[in-house]
Amino acid sequence: MSQPPTDSDRLVDFLRQHRQVPPSPAPDLEQRIMAAVAASPHTKTFPHRRQWLIPSAIVASLLIAWGSTSLLMQPKPSAAELASIEAFLENTWEDFEPTSEPSDAELYD
Repeated sequence: MSQPPTDSDRLVDFLRQHRQVPPSPAPDLEQRIMAAVAASPHTKTFPHRRQWLIPSAIVASLLIAWGSTSLLMQPKPSAAELASIEAFLENTWEDFEPTSEPSDAELYD
């Protein structure tokens, strides 16, 4: 059983039926294009790009090195801060010591 034509099929048929024939190219078109290409000066697309590549890489690596060293170097704590930390550890360590082992009844309640 054949399907009735859809709108897109009718559009395609219409466009095929009414298409225009393109004009034929000039006989010496290829020679003219090649002559124009040969006559045009060959220039680099980015002549100054290489000039800035090395200094930019050096600056970027120096910034990365400086940033990483400044992040890795932490300020040294003062004597008062060290004493405070030590006292905190001693107090919390003593509070954490278990007095006795829990019995099996306590574990499985």
